[in-house]
Amino acid sequence: MSVNFIREIIKSKIGLKKGFTIIEMLIVVSLVASITTIQIKVISKYMKLHREEINYSREWFYVNEAFMIIEHQVKSAKYTDIKDNMIILKRYDNRGYDYIKRYRNTDIVISYGSSNSSTLNNVLKGIKDFKVERHGRVFYISISTEKGNVYKRCFVIEREKLREDLY
Repeated sequence: MSVNFIREIIKSKIGLKKGFTIIEMLIVVSLVASITTIQIKVISKYMKLHREEINYSREWFYVNEAFMIIEHQVKSAKYTDIKDNMIILKRYDNRGYDYIKRYRNTDIVISYGSSNSSTLNNVLKGIKDFKVERHGRVFYISISTEKGNVYKRCFVIEREKLREDLY
């Protein structure tokens, strides 16, 4: 065989291969689709966990702020008592009492002047349950949120008057 004949065969073989075959393209597309699908699933799971953590952190922050407001109100009161799942605060200006209580089954409020006063201040919204229990000079607050989380805190009654002197 001559060298020219071999060159012609090589040129003809090289000349035919100018692109990708359909099978090669299908393999590449399926690999890219598989990798992309896995990445989308991982990212969506991460985003879901991230949203849940943000919601929990936000809820914890607001409940903690509510506990801080309650603590401030208790420390600022002349006298403190617990009755009917309410915190009753005697004002230093002797103008009556303020009440921290559950309102409309979804909020914790401070009611100024009377337990049914129209002058309210929101402490926390979006709760499922609010419980106040007294044990001696300590009272326990339990707040259940709509998402099912329960937060508890205890407070000391620093100043109290005899029960018959209150109200």
